[in-house]
Amino acid sequence: MQAMFSEKQKKFINEQRVMRFNSHTSSRNIHSIPICFAFDGTNIYAHRANPDAQRWKNVEKNDAVSVEMDHYVDDWSDLKGVMIYGKASFLDSGPEQKKAVSLLKQKYSQYQQRLSDSVVVVKVAPTRVISWGALSK
Repeated sequence: MQAMFSEKQKKFINEQRVMRFNSHTSSRNIHSIPICFAFDGTNIYAHRANPDAQRWKNVEKNDAVSVEMDHYVDDWSDLKGVMIYGKASFLDSGPEQKKAVSLLKQKYSQYQQRLSDSVVVVKVAPTRVISWGALSK
């Protein structure tokens, strides 16, 4: 079942420039890495620049992933963040892949020249969303 986002969560996610992508290694350890992403209000997208990267090998074996975005400030009353659990899949063509590439290029100017329109995209379909701090008020 697809998770739903509040308007506060959507706004926060769209304001973030990087997320932590968490996958499981074959030895059941968590592999966490910061990556750039795009969000369409429903799903999270990232590009698969290096198919040999550990995070993508992990997804090929276990599609259960989580992503996390947070905002830290010294005034802890303003801390906030979102943890999204979901299922990852690879999109190598089709309308959704094209939409995801477009979203990534819109968000990151660096991708205008560096990201091929035919790049494989990783989609995270959220199954559970948890937020904290100022986002849970």
